[in-house]
Amino acid sequence: MASSEEAFDRFWRWKKASTVLKLTVLTKGGTPERFIGEIFAIDDEALVVGFLASKTRDFRQICFADASFGLEDRALSAERTTGDVLRFEER
Repeated sequence: MASSEEAFDRFWRWKKASTVLKLTVLTKGGTPERFIGEIFAIDDEALVVGFLASKTRDFRQICFADASFGLEDRALSAERTTGDVLRFEER
């Protein structure tokens, strides 16, 4: 398990490097959604990350206020108290 500080350090590293990421969103009882894109905004205090999908140019504002994090070499997973799981992987 990783802290939110460690997770947001990773988000900042990916943003500064313009790293292309695959975001998989698993909602409880739903079909997984997958997006390819980049992090375009970060608010450390509010624990919010902005993600821009490359293909559609749609953006998502993702709140991690109630999340627990797992870090791997090239990936980050976040599980919310609602059971939703978000996984960011370097491409």
